[in-house]
Amino acid sequence: MRTAKEIEDMKWALRRYGSERNYFLFVFGTNTGLRVSDIVPLTVGDVRDKSHVVIREQKTNKTKRFMLPIKLWEEIEEYTDQMSDAEYLFPSRKGNPYPSLSSACGG
Repeated sequence: MRTAKEIEDMKWALRRYGSERNYFLFVFGTNTGLRVSDIVPLTVGDVRDKSHVVIREQKTNKTKRFMLPIKLWEEIEEYTDQMSDAEYLFPSRKGNPYPSLSSACGG
């Protein structure tokens, strides 16, 4: 488990030296407790203006419904402001339409 200071330090570093995508991936993951393999396939429409999200866990293949923390709503709104509902939250940086982290996550 990380301390609140360590988490804030990581957020600062990602904002300063990383990309907005990686910052939001970190924030989304730390606020939901989901595995990266379960986060990467999400689209903007899966989370925009939602209080709950439904996913199929990659590891167990079970459907899971979870509440998005209120403190994450503003981050989602800011991050997805210029994105369409059909876009992946974490699009590939290589230009293909699929999330780039999904193959790295295995399953």
